[in-house]
Amino acid sequence: MTSLNTASYIAASSLNATQVQLSVASANIANADTDGYTAKSATVTSQATLGYGAGVSVSGISSSVSKYLLEDLLSATTNTASATVTADYLNTLQLSFGATSGNDGDGGSLANTIAAFESALAELAETPESESLASAAVSSLEDVTNQLNSLSSGIQEQIDQANEEIADAVTATNELIETVDALNEQIEAAIARGDSTADLEDELNIALVSLSEQMEISTFKGDDGTVKVYTDSGKVLVDSSAHLLATGTDANGNTTISVDGTYITEVLDGGKLGALIELRDETLPAYQEALDEFTATFIEGLNSVSTGLLTGTGAADITVSDAVKSDPGSMLGETLPTEVAYDMLDILQNDANFDATGELAGGDMTFTDYANDMLANLVTKTNSAQTLLEIAESELTTVSDTISSMYGVNVDEELTRLSELEQLYSVASTLLSVVQDMFDDLLAAVQ
Repeated sequence: MTSLNTASYIAASSLNATQVQLSVASANIANADTDGYTAKSATVTSQATLGYGAGVSVSGISSSVSKYLLEDLLSATTNTASATVTADYLNTLQLSFGATSGNDGDGGSLANTIAAFESALAELAETPESESLASAAVSSLEDVTNQLNSLSSGIQEQIDQANEEIADAVTATNELIETVDALNEQIEAAIARGDSTADLEDELNIALVSLSEQMEISTFKGDDGTVKVYTDSGKVLVDSSAHLLATGTDANGNTTISVDGTYITEVLDGGKLGALIELRDETLPAYQEALDEFTATFIEGLNSVSTGLLTGTGAADITVSDAVKSDPGSMLGETLPTEVAYDMLDILQNDANFDATGELAGGDMTFTDYANDMLANLVTKTNSAQTLLEIAESELTTVSDTISSMYGVNVDEELTRLSELEQLYSVASTLLSVVQDMFDDLLAAVQ
């Protein structure tokens, strides 16, 4: 009878363990295409009583991604998110600055617009008494001022957009910080109950990857299964509780960020937040400064020949004076109009002195050359950003594919495993049935 009891227990334990393994394999197949899901496996261990085999049991359901690969994934995700934001903004900015040549041979860049004004002015210099040529020259000059206004407005719109997106990214970051904190608590509770944390760990990794899109982070996994999260500069975001980002506003109306009362705006790096802050506070203002340097020098140069021709102090507000708009011929003055026209041409065609500003070195050059320098610098920066994006995307794909191949679900293998387990389940069921029949026969004999 004891032997039959032992056999029955062994068969039953095998049946139970196989049921768990069948459930795990089925879940793997069902979630094969679920983002962030890693293949799970049930660990089966043998049991013994007094040195004799006493069946098997499932000691746990596990899945683990190498912490080094996870770190690589977080880093690659951060770099890709940062590069994407930067490339998108610079592409938009470059489009607004135009090109030196278009499909029709005429480009829409500031340099082309200045060249058109030079041509109109040269024609007027030859026939200064022509009202139509004076009107054309003023119209051409307005094209220059309007383009400067538009470029300045476009940059400011991008700065405002970046500021709004920073606020949105802070909101998204805080939601993810709270998600990580909540998952930590669930993992702690599951461990205390003796339950598997494999699915929770998948969810935690997904949350960490999403958080790394917003900003560069570092993580530390404790012995209790929970994860601590820090900013790249070492500020705690998640430990035993969530440390949310707080926002404020500086003197320019820009969103500032702090954690636990510590200002971290300038030290945030990587991800959407880092890229947006750099664009808002450094990259875009640098091009605005270059535009304003061009504009201030342009106004000073032309007004030194034709007093009051232009008004304003920078690219945002430069305009042709109302007096000249209403009377285009007045741009050359009442005396020596031909001399004024040629002097204005000299201002445009000879070198002016530009201060170093933004990312431009400045120095002596024509207005056309300075405008071309701005565009060339922007094109170089945009191309570099696109190259960095392609590199980042390639690295992210490589890491993601590695994790998928090592820890993802292989459906063919799982189907094979499912078939084997079904056979094992059938054998265990048959054995249990045989043992039960033997019990029945034994009881019948005794009676």
